[in-house]
Amino acid sequence: MFSKCWWYWHVCAFKISLVLLVIVVAVGEVGCFWWAFFTWRVPDNSSDSLNLLLISDSHILGYKYECPGMCGYITRLDSDWYLKKAFSLALTSFSPDAVIHLGDIFDEGSIGTDYQFVEYKTRHDNIFNTPDGISRIHVAGDNDIGGEWSDSMTEQKVSRFSRHFGSINDVIKLKTFQIVKINSVSLLRGRPFKAERTTYNKTLDFIEKLPSKLDKDKISILIGHLPVTDISERQAVPLRKLINAVQPRYAFSGHLHYPATLQHKIGSVTFTEYVVPTCSYRMGTNMIGAAIAVLGVDGSIQYSALPLPRRYPFFGAYLVTLCICLVLGLPWLMSLMIFIVRLLRNRLTGRKCCLLILKLKECGK
Repeated sequence: MFSKCWWYWHVCAFKISLVLLVIVVAVGEVGCFWWAFFTWRVPDNSSDSLNLLLISDSHILGYKYECPGMCGYITRLDSDWYLKKAFSLALTSFSPDAVIHLGDIFDEGSIGTDYQFVEYKTRHDNIFNTPDGISRIHVAGDNDIGGEWSDSMTEQKVSRFSRHFGSINDVIKLKTFQIVKINSVSLLRGRPFKAERTTYNKTLDFIEKLPSKLDKDKISILIGHLPVTDISERQAVPLRKLINAVQPRYAFSGHLHYPATLQHKIGSVTFTEYVVPTCSYRMGTNMIGAAIAVLGVDGSIQYSALPLPRRYPFFGAYLVTLCICLVLGLPWLMSLMIFIVRLLRNRLTGRKCCLLILKLKECGK
């Protein structure tokens, strides 16, 4: 009687733990994203406004800094899947005129081979699958082309990025607005490395020629990977020339991995800069997300963050629930294995007996 109760309790507990595991996984893989979706405050837009979806520091994972083999494959797959779900929901909630990637698109773009870079680009296109009719604007980050610490920003890296994502310095005109894309990574160092001087000089030349490229009747928006405050003090002169030429109403940047709103006054120009947080859960911050900006023809702005769910707490919940399933299901699984072994043994014994009887009958004949 006791053994039957014990067996029944373990079977029920194992079934309950399996149901719990399914619920936890469903919440972690789907439910938490929809919960975040319903908390987003999406501003109203119109056909005249410029509607921007801002993505920063996606850090699509590479190979060098990930575990080798199957472990690395799983971590890359999970990170890509997280980014894909987040971007898909963002497009569901908002219809942008342009999607702007504010740099550090790849985690190992600067140090990857040409073959790996093409693979990263393919994964990027799959993750950030943007419908036709929506402009795609990509800013170069230090993880994409180098330029930070000892990682040199070479012409080869810049050329490779430009082939896949367009010029690193550009003016894009949309509706009554003009977006000035600047390679702000060139202005990160006080003195660029020798290998970086060509790219640095091209950025300075772009700044010098900006006045002839801009339309005075359009509202100017400045975008770059680095916030203005992260640009080297030794680059104050190029920065001042850039701001005076662009006369930005607003600026958007990334790099910091956390959100911030910065007020700037450079010379006679006053503007607001919005720093967009990372959208990757791998960056060690709890403030993960994207952002939306709706710019009115009168120069007004409605800016809204799109917080994304944390990932690591759910990994912990998966592990705890799985351990509970294993502990509660172990006696039942052991009993099941014993039953299967006995069944197979009995069948094998039965076959041997049948063969023995047949042999005896043959001998009797």
